[in-house]
Amino acid sequence: TLSEDGQENSPHNSASDSGHETSSPDSPLTPVEEGAVSPAVEKTGNDDEALCPSDKCETTFRIRLIAPGAEPFDLQVNSSEMVQELHQVLLEREATCHRTCFSLQLNGISLDHFTELKNVAGLTDGSVLRVVEEPYTTREARIHIRHVRDLIRSLDMSDAVNGTDGASLSYLASMTLGDRKKNADKSLECSPPDYVLPGSKERPLIPLLPVMKDPVLALKSLAISPFNPPPGHRKLKGDVLYLTVDTREGRRYHITCCTKGFYVNATSEAGFRPTPSPSHRAIHHSLLDLLSSISTSFKRAMSLILKKRSEKHIFERLPTPYQVNSWVAPIFEQTEDGIRAEDFTQPHKIGLEDHIPGQIRDWNEELQTTHELPRETLGERLIRERAIFKIHSDFVSAAIKVIVYHILILNISLLIARI
Repeated sequence: TLSEDGQENSPHNSASDSGHETSSPDSPLTPVEEGAVSPAVEKTGNDDEALCPSDKCETTFRIRLIAPGAEPFDLQVNSSEMVQELHQVLLEREATCHRTCFSLQLNGISLDHFTELKNVAGLTDGSVLRVVEEPYTTREARIHIRHVRDLIRSLDMSDAVNGTDGASLSYLASMTLGDRKKNADKSLECSPPDYVLPGSKERPLIPLLPVMKDPVLALKSLAISPFNPPPGHRKLKGDVLYLTVDTREGRRYHITCCTKGFYVNATSEAGFRPTPSPSHRAIHHSLLDLLSSISTSFKRAMSLILKKRSEKHIFERLPTPYQVNSWVAPIFEQTEDGIRAEDFTQPHKIGLEDHIPGQIRDWNEELQTTHELPRETLGERLIRERAIFKIHSDFVSAAIKVIVYHILILNISLLIARI
């Protein structure tokens, strides 16, 4: 694939991380691509009569996406894809990854997320879709803040070690040697290390873990403000929630999220003043843009983080439905994270839903029921396999919680016995 500057990229470093082919706005179609744009149909005796009806054939075509603050780009899509997959493409691109509250519009009409592209009226080869910023609600604001937090900590492996949101440690970079271009001219040592050879007395556990590098620090702290929720008279003016941010320069900013976006308010140690700050009056629809405007250190660090994030393989960035649990864990320095602390103390995050009286899950019955699901057609087989996979994943997660609980009890018992 070709990047937007015309240079050739490796498959895992290109902008087409979501399985789509992108190109610069002025790049012409090759003969192969032109053949892909025109649906391939078999002709019978009459050339005007297609063997496959047009509403059932899957075709590929190109569309153009225009987002605020980013260069327009072309994208090759399949007619069977949904609009939601285009949202995922925008979330993976470096220039648009910080936008979450938006809609895709064709000729001024918003597209539904779960509509297939072939069912969108007027969407043809060469159509232009515009990214339109939408007003924030409490739900959309929290989703945006969480996404920005994940972007800031995208190079930090502490979430993978702790298993936050099903995250797991990835060994992919170790297996693929990271950036192949940087390692192309280096001589590789293929002999096994001494500690795995027979006769070695030391068997370290550190090589069992992927290489952990020091994360890039963009902010000291990003947290939900204790002044939440907004009072009634501020809700009438559009306030959604409040944030506190500590930058690397040692300054604390109080930020208001309103329906139009984010801005720095005048709150200080003297008291609560949610009105715009005299020194920072601009409203940014993206929290990332606001933080970049008030902190030069954050802007430089975030540029480096997004660059390194784009170099990571797509399999290391996308969430996986199945968590890989490890019996070994490294010792790392715990950093301040208000969003993580709030999530961990929420009732739905600490396992209370597993102890609701009268709602104990019968794993054997669920597994037997899913195995008896029909599997005559491809759709039925997919539904059956997904159900089996989901129940098996839930069972493993529940078993891990029980094991961790008994290990804690055992450690406490051993500690009391020593005393």
